[in-house]
Amino acid sequence: MIDAVFKVVQRNLAGLALAALVLFVYMTTLAPDITFEHFGADGGDLTTASWTLGVPHPPGYPTYTLLGWFFARFPLESIAYRTNLMSAVFAACCVFFVFKIAQELQPDGERSLVIPVATSTILAFATLFWSQAVITEVYTLLAFFAAFVLWCLLRYRNGAGRWALWLAAILMGLGLGNHLSLVFILPATLVLLWSERQRWLRLRVITPLIGFFLLGLSVYIYLPLAASGEPPVNWGYITSWERFWWVVSARQYQAFVFALPGEDISGRIAEWGGVFSDQIGWWGLIISAVGIFAFWVRDRTYLYFSLVWAVPLLIYAFFYDTIDAYVFLLPLLILLAVWWGEGARLLILIGQEFTARRAKTDADRPLGVFWRWWPPFIVLLLPLASLTTHWREVDLSGDYSAPIYLTQILEDLPENSLVVTRRDRPTFGLWYQVYANEQRTDLALVNARMLAYLWYRDQTKARYPHITIPSPATVITADELARDLFMLNLEDHPVYATDPVEAWEAWFDFVPEGDVPVYRVRLK
Repeated sequence: MIDAVFKVVQRNLAGLALAALVLFVYMTTLAPDITFEHFGADGGDLTTASWTLGVPHPPGYPTYTLLGWFFARFPLESIAYRTNLMSAVFAACCVFFVFKIAQELQPDGERSLVIPVATSTILAFATLFWSQAVITEVYTLLAFFAAFVLWCLLRYRNGAGRWALWLAAILMGLGLGNHLSLVFILPATLVLLWSERQRWLRLRVITPLIGFFLLGLSVYIYLPLAASGEPPVNWGYITSWERFWWVVSARQYQAFVFALPGEDISGRIAEWGGVFSDQIGWWGLIISAVGIFAFWVRDRTYLYFSLVWAVPLLIYAFFYDTIDAYVFLLPLLILLAVWWGEGARLLILIGQEFTARRAKTDADRPLGVFWRWWPPFIVLLLPLASLTTHWREVDLSGDYSAPIYLTQILEDLPENSLVVTRRDRPTFGLWYQVYANEQRTDLALVNARMLAYLWYRDQTKARYPHITIPSPATVITADELARDLFMLNLEDHPVYATDPVEAWEAWFDFVPEGDVPVYRVRLK
C-alpha cells in the first residue's frame, strides 16, 4: 500500500509541486477575514452556514457547506480566513488537475512538462480565477469539480478502466451539489466519448454510472436535515417538499436567467471583452485562437467537446442579469487555458523549426547550443508575466475594511436592538459577526427584503419571539412590510437600519449615529 502511494506521488510530483507553489502564492494574497471585494459579499452567508451547518442561499450548496464546515474547524486565524483558505486549496487542486489534463492531451510519445506547466499556471494567475481563490465563494470549488471530471473523462477516452467513468459520475453529482452550472458539461461529455460508445453504452456500465451519479447528488439530503435543526442561516426554512424545491431550483434567482435588457447587450460585450483580455492578455487570446486551430488539426473531437461545453455556458452567463455574472465562467477559463497550451505547443514547434533551419550546425545557430529550449523558455515566461502584472489587482492580504465596517455597526448599539438590513453586504456580514463570531448575540437581525417570503417570516418569528413580525392578510410590498416591522417594534425596542431607502422616509426619520454606518429609526 505504501509503495503504491509512493509511486502515485512520484508520478505526479511535478504537478503536486506546481500546485503547492500556486497555493503559496494564493495564501500570500489571501483575505485575512471576511471581505466584500472581488464580488465576495456572499462570503458572510456561506461562512456562517458552514460554521453552523445551516442552509445558505439557493440552491443551498450542500457540498460546499459540508466542506466548509470541515475547513472552518481548522485552528487558524478567523473563521472567514479558514473558508477563504478553502477557496485557495481547491483553486490549487484545480490547477493540479489542469496540469494532468494537459498531459492527457499531449500527442503520443510526448512527455515534456513545459506545456502542462505553462497551461496550468496561465490559469492559476488569470485575474478572475486568482481573485476567487482568495475569498470565500463557491467558484473555485466549481472549477475544481469541472477539472477533475474532465480529467476522468480524458483518462477514460485514453484507455483507463470503468473506474474513471464512475468516478466522473460521482464527482458530477457532488459538483452539482456545489454549483448547478456544472450541468453544462453533460451534453459535451457525449461528444467527447461518442467514439468510445462500444465500451460504455451498455447496461452493465450505464446502470452503475447512474447509481454513482445519484450517490453524489444525494448530498442534497443535507438540506432538510440541516433545516430541521433550525440553524441561524436557514434559507427556505425547509419544512415541506415545496420549500425544498424552492431552494434547490433557485427559484428566487430564476428571474435573472436570460433577463439582460436589450439596451445593455452592447455594454456587456465591451465589458466582457475587457474581462477576457485581462485574464491572459490580448497575446494570450491570440495564442488560444492558434490552439483552437491546432486542435482542429490534431484532436477535433476534443475541440467539439470544448465548444459544446463553452458556448452554452457563455450564452447563459452573458444573459444572466447580474453585474457579477462573469464569475460563472471559471470552467470556461479551464478550456481557454487548454486552448492556450495547445497554441503554445504549436508555436514552440514553429519556433524550433524556424531556428533549426537558420543554420546547419549548433555552433552557427543564433543562441548556440540552447536553440532547442529558447521557444519553451519564452512560453514559460508568459504565465510569469501574468503573475507579476495581476498580483496587485487581486491581493487582499491587507484588506480589513469589512471587519472594521461591521465592528463599527455593532459596538455601540444598545442592548436588545432590532437591526434591519436590506443589501447583501450588511446582512451577510452581520450574520457572520453575530452567528459565527458570536458578537452581540443580544441583537435581532432582520432583512427587510426577505420579509416578502413567508418562510422567512416564519423563521424570524421562531428565532426572535420577542420581536413582532408583521403577518399581512393581503399581499403587500417588501417596503410596506418593513414599515410595519418598524411600527410594531419602535415602542418596545431600539430600532436601527443599516441602509435605509427613500421609500421608508415617508414614514420615518433615520438619525445617523455619529460616523457609524447605522441609523436610529424614529417615527416622523
